[in-house]
Amino acid sequence: MKKTIFTLILLFYFTNSFCQDSITIGSKHHIFSKALNEERNLWVYLPPDYNNKKFAPAKYPVVYLLDAESNFHSFTGLQQSLAKGPYAMIPQMIVVGITNTNRTRDLTPTEANRQAFFDKKKNMFQQSGGNKNFIAFLEIELRPYIDKNYRTSGYNVLNGHSFGGLTATNILLHHTKLFNSYVIIDPSLWWDNEIMIKKADSIFNKKDFEQRSIYIAMANKISISQDTTTDMARGIRKFEKLLKEKKPKNLRWNFKFYENEDHGTIPIPAEYDGLRFIFKEHLVQVKEAVQNPDLVEEQYKKLSKDTGFTFIPSESYLDWMGNYSLQNDKTDQAISFFKLAEKYYPKSKNVYSSLEKAYTKSGNTDKSNEMKKNAAQLK
Repeated sequence: MKKTIFTLILLFYFTNSFCQDSITIGSKHHIFSKALNEERNLWVYLPPDYNNKKFAPAKYPVVYLLDAESNFHSFTGLQQSLAKGPYAMIPQMIVVGITNTNRTRDLTPTEANRQAFFDKKKNMFQQSGGNKNFIAFLEIELRPYIDKNYRTSGYNVLNGHSFGGLTATNILLHHTKLFNSYVIIDPSLWWDNEIMIKKADSIFNKKDFEQRSIYIAMANKISISQDTTTDMARGIRKFEKLLKEKKPKNLRWNFKFYENEDHGTIPIPAEYDGLRFIFKEHLVQVKEAVQNPDLVEEQYKKLSKDTGFTFIPSESYLDWMGNYSLQNDKTDQAISFFKLAEKYYPKSKNVYSSLEKAYTKSGNTDKSNEMKKNAAQLK
């Protein structure tokens, strides 16, 4: 009996121990929207370096993710994987997931009573056309809230699928400066007799998009009776045709047809490809950069030119490159990487400690002592 009780106690202890650990990918927030007259829920993901005390506090781009209840977990996983380590293909970013309360109302630009999809879903059109208020929520309430509470860099990405892609297109055309880049996935451009196509036809002729980037993804469609799939494909192809013919000023764009994906499966591959397109010039080849550290700034100049926004290498990246160089007895290159980190992160104690280590290895005692003093002066 005693042995049984002892075993139960051990099981209880170990079970509690395991239950106390958890993996957290984000935090939930609630803000009341005057524009929408309701409380809205947000899910916020912070990148790994955000709270890393080793590095100086940095600012981060933000991705605003529509339909967060459907794709927050997958998108944050993609973002973290693509932004990981010295071979990062995109920058580390904050992800703000926006969950729905009335999706059709918020993500459609006009009222429409057209019956679509199957008969049992016809009620979805009884409340529509609230996109104006939703965009006001994004612009006047949500963006300022995120910028106030988090270290944001000023570069913002909007990711939208289906009706979310329709909203992204509307914002691109009419509120262009609200976001720097857009991932538009299988957008419902058939809405209200292709109203966004008609708007684009006019706007593309006269608007300067000021170095915005857009990625448009189109899924494969199978025509189904009483469905909008044929109209969906037609609308997206018309939008692509307009982009080719009108060549909108200072709008960088890419389009891809996903033959093996349908409307439901396309978000993950499209988000991956969309992020890769937007940040095409982000990746710096490690081996080449170790031989020539100047390649880092050259690459980031290309990225900044592509995006119309000044991007700089992260401290964690420069720290890794510097230490990797030291480990491979490339002391001069290590110093170059650490000096570059000093240029962008002059208040980082870690930078000066790293420089002290590198100068010590190079035999430059005076510079080593100087870096040691600099590090000591920083808290």
